[in-house]
Order: sequence, then structure tokens, then C-alpha cells
Amino acid sequence: MAGKEKKDNVGYRVALFGVKGLLKVLLIVCLVVVLIYFCKKAYGLGYEVFNQDAVDSGDGRKVTVTVTEDMSVYDIGKMLRAEGLLEESPAAFWVQELISDYHNQILPGTYSLNTAMTPDDIISALAGSDSKHSVDGGETVISSSGQEQDGSGSTPEGNVKV
Repeated sequence: MAGKEKKDNVGYRVALFGVKGLLKVLLIVCLVVVLIYFCKKAYGLGYEVFNQDAVDSGDGRKVTVTVTEDMSVYDIGKMLRAEGLLEESPAAFWVQELISDYHNQILPGTYSLNTAMTPDDIISALAGSDSKHSVDGGETVISSSGQEQDGSGSTPEGNVKV
């Protein structure tokens, strides 16, 4: 009978209602915090993907990298970041390659890139073709400013031969 008295007690029911309400509020607050966290992460990744700034302005510096057949795009992004060619995360580079015109077209080889190149310029250079590139005698000439070369084989400072 003591249990029935508790259930009939108005104070007990009010306390139980208050605890249930508090738990619901705490659950909603936790969900909002998790949602805010993931929104910040998604915004950061989106900013890295669509921010097309080169690491260096001006002429930049030349960096030679080697892409092998067994490397994934994420691995290439990690290598490019380690070499100072990218500021964004390898995941952002992976998404940039995924949405670019050169998806699944990166070719293995040794490339001489420039820190003044944007991520899109780097992806197009690794893919081996773009309107910003000209081929002369099997040698691709890439301008850090994206300008086509005259095909003479000589490159002014800031240009990269691939």
C-alpha cells in the first residue's frame, strides 16, 4: 500500500514530471551542441574546398613531387600538404578532385609544381591536360599565373615544367 500512496501523492508526480522534463531539455541541448559542432566542421570543409587561394602569392617556389599508381587522391593531398603546396586538409583536396573536371584523371609521374598554383591548377597539372597548359616536345609548361606559354621550352621565373 505504501507504493500506491506514493503514486497518488501529488508531490511525487510533480517531481517525476520535473525530472522527465529536465532529461528532455538536457537531451535537446546535447543534440543542439552536436549539431553545431558538425555544422562548424562542414562549413570549415566547404570553405577549404571552395577557397582557391595559392599558398604563396607572386612567383612562389618550385616543388617536385612524385605521384605513384597506388596513391589515392587523399594520399596525394597529404603529400602536397607536406610539401607545402596546399594549406587545406587532404579531405578538402579529395573533394576538390571529386567535383573537378579531372575526377579520376590524375596520372602517375614526377611533377614540378609551384606554390603559387591554386588547388585547381595543381589538379589540372596532375591530370596532364587543361587549356592553361601547352605541350611542347613532350614537356608540359605550366605558368603559375595560368598563362599559356609560347612553346619555346623556356619558362620565365614562376613557371613550372612538368
